[in-house]
Amino acid sequence: MKQTVKTSRAAGQLEKMFRELNKHYFAGKLPEPIISLKKTPSAYGHITCSKVWQAGGENKYEINISSATLDRPIEETASTLLHEMVHEYCMETGIKDTSNNGVYHNRRFKEQAETHGLTVDHHEKYGWTITSPSEELLDFIIFQGWQDIQMGERLAWSDMAGTGAGSKAPGSSQTGAPKSPKAKSSTRRWVCPKCGTIIRSTKEVRVICADCMELFVKAD
Repeated sequence: MKQTVKTSRAAGQLEKMFRELNKHYFAGKLPEPIISLKKTPSAYGHITCSKVWQAGGENKYEINISSATLDRPIEETASTLLHEMVHEYCMETGIKDTSNNGVYHNRRFKEQAETHGLTVDHHEKYGWTITSPSEELLDFIIFQGWQDIQMGERLAWSDMAGTGAGSKAPGSSQTGAPKSPKAKSSTRRWVCPKCGTIIRSTKEVRVICADCMELFVKAD
């Protein structure tokens, strides 16, 4: 896969990720949204609580992924996207998963998120909003071969540290704030010292490159 260094390519990658996550976790039943890339200073992303876009005769939700956080490890970006997809699932099935204008995430959200590939931690003010990828989701991402998005709109991490209400968009449900500005990736990267091929794993491995017959070495 080519490096994702253009906004159009980044949006296209996120659209493909949505389709694969939709098939894997929701039996392909979620309506496809418009995916946008906008800087949201204190949230990783949000989904609108109604179908605000009209496209090709259809009304669609919008899922925004903050352009300030695109260059996080791909498993974290996928986790944010899946977080918003869980909100979409709840809206489509009539599950009330938030309160306080979409800011507070209740136990219904936690239950659905953990059913659909995420692990959830509690935020004192914003509820069950801190999501991270489960081991099963990490394995799925590795199997798909998704690569990190090599771009991001500059924003100080200090601007991300307070709330889950970044976009201030009326009627939107927003992904919570990060656990830490320096959260480490949950996966390990390995590189062939001869040809430079990179692979990922969720645990320590000993793998030989079949082309070069060299043992992969840890890249991180």
